[in-house]
Amino acid sequence: MWRFVLDLIYVLSLKIGAAGSGPNSLKMDYFEIFGLPPVLNLDLSELEKRFYELSRKYHPDFHNDGSNTEQEKALRMTARLNDAYRTLKDPTRRAEYLLESNGFTIDRSKVPKTLLMEVFEINEELEQIRAGRQSGQDIGELVDELKQFHKQIAEKRVIYDEELYRACTRWDTVVSSGASEEDRQQELISLSEIISRASYIRNLEIEIENEVSL
Repeated sequence: MWRFVLDLIYVLSLKIGAAGSGPNSLKMDYFEIFGLPPVLNLDLSELEKRFYELSRKYHPDFHNDGSNTEQEKALRMTARLNDAYRTLKDPTRRAEYLLESNGFTIDRSKVPKTLLMEVFEINEELEQIRAGRQSGQDIGELVDELKQFHKQIAEKRVIYDEELYRACTRWDTVVSSGASEEDRQQELISLSEIISRASYIRNLEIEIENEVSL
């Protein structure tokens, strides 16, 4: 088993060896780690099964007889495996990883056009609440208004999550059909735009929740 682990570590190290020696050079294709195609609607039970199988193979406690170098490699691979699993088991992080590994930068600060007015009003409400809290004013009415905004944003988030799911399904179809690189890039561009909007909505929702819970 230990020989198999070393061989697999070596193969995986070849994939990252050309990228340099810093922390970023250790970033691997998380889908390949689990022997999965780069699709976004994963079978989570299968992902979990493969994670635990690989965890047992890599776990340093089973390889105390190896050299210090070999044990260090096993530790690094265990950490990489954990990062990969945490990323792929979450639908949004999975899509973000796919985009970033294909050279896309996700802009989480761009306000969706359909929310410009609501975001303006929410930001005003947040400023008033924070100022009122600092000055010791009664902010109960403002907090109630913010809760209404939170309800609206939560409804928007559901809509964007559904849009994201449809985009992920389209990507999976492109991958399984062996589509051209041009078609793949077009789907990635579309996915990037959708996930940027969904991420903004999700972050705004969290910001509101944090404020009303104080």
